[in-house]
Amino acid sequence: MAEGQERIDKLTAAERLASADQASNKMVAAGTSSRATLFVYVALGSTAMSLEHVLSPKMALALFAVAVVAALVHYVIMRSRAKMRPLLSSSATYGWYAFLASMIVMCLRFWVAEDPWSIGAKLVVSCTALWHLLSAAQTAWDKDRVQDAQEMAG
Repeated sequence: MAEGQERIDKLTAAERLASADQASNKMVAAGTSSRATLFVYVALGSTAMSLEHVLSPKMALALFAVAVVAALVHYVIMRSRAKMRPLLSSSATYGWYAFLASMIVMCLRFWVAEDPWSIGAKLVVSCTALWHLLSAAQTAWDKDRVQDAQEMAG
């Protein structure tokens, strides 16, 4: 009889741990910005980097206006969400992804694209590389937030 009760207790504990893990992941997802916002910023940055050598001042101003509108929309959306508490300790994973993204940006600045094919290639390469690195950095940040919350709770 005691063996059966111990098994039920273990199952209940496992269910509670799984429930707590789902709740903490849901809380982190509700408090951070969405992947769509990150994609908009990556697309705007990649477009600006790809067109930097052929962009007229009027087009640069229009691109800047789109970036300002995106930032305002992001601000309004984030204002309605729960405020994130600061991380007490974070892993180096987030920092390495952010560092690699800045290195990619520096390398892409050396690529002078002036004809349409090279502009398109630079846009595809920069958008793909930055999206991969920055979404991985966001995932690492989210994992750190969940782990930090679980350490604070336990």
